[in-house]
Amino acid sequence: MASNWFGIFFAACLILQLQGILVQMVYPDCGIVSPQSRVVGGQAAGLGSAPFMAYLMKNNLYHCGGSIINKRYILTAASCLNSDITVRLGEYDDRTDPDCVEKVCMPLHEDFSISRFAYHKDYNNITLENDIALIQLSKAIEFKEHIKPICLHKFPGNATRPNEYQVYGWGATRHSGKSHSLQTTILRNYPNSRCRRPFTMNINPNVICAGARNSDTCQGDSGSPLVTHGHYAGRTRYVQMGILSFGTRKCTGAGGYTNVRNYGSWILERMRIMDKRN
Repeated sequence: MASNWFGIFFAACLILQLQGILVQMVYPDCGIVSPQSRVVGGQAAGLGSAPFMAYLMKNNLYHCGGSIINKRYILTAASCLNSDITVRLGEYDDRTDPDCVEKVCMPLHEDFSISRFAYHKDYNNITLENDIALIQLSKAIEFKEHIKPICLHKFPGNATRPNEYQVYGWGATRHSGKSHSLQTTILRNYPNSRCRRPFTMNINPNVICAGARNSDTCQGDSGSPLVTHGHYAGRTRYVQMGILSFGTRKCTGAGGYTNVRNYGSWILERMRIMDKRN
């Protein structure tokens, strides 16, 4: 029985590798979420629609976003790192626990302390180049309905980019301060020249430029995943394409996202090194 299960698991991994998913680091059922209608202009995400989201807290307040990529690791922006961070998983509305919508409730959120973290050795905190980091949790995650990993797209980064992305976060909105419930919006892929005009940092192929005229992520959403979805191994799966690095103060126009596909080797190597230290 065990050998049959291993054969099925290996076949599933092989299929995902052929379809472009970096399965070496993720749970085989990565990226599978509840169906959700398309959103435009920014609105509250559906309850349980983004189980891969990580809510990074500093002094019990929202600090940054992140994403679950396997049972021990959170992917986020290097600009978010701080030794005092606590990672909350399974969060939706930070005013309630459990989170409920129309009498449908999710299980309770779960808090994790940090074992260690690593950011890219060439990260520049002024230009925000190589704005990517890994957080190793102090204990393994038990995946549940509201806590699941996202898939990571296999490099190379010169593959065709999708026309649209979806982004999530608890940061500020255009009309008010910080949002208590998880927000999401659809963003269009822009040429990198679109981000060079309003921002002074170097916009190179390691950055994805995306945005929308009437909505964008704001300060406070740093570290949150930029995602797309595709059909892999017979299922529609959410795949992380970027990490929010910088955006406009007015929450409109374009923003810069670290291109995750260009850092696949770095992610694997850093996890290997940190795992050896346990």
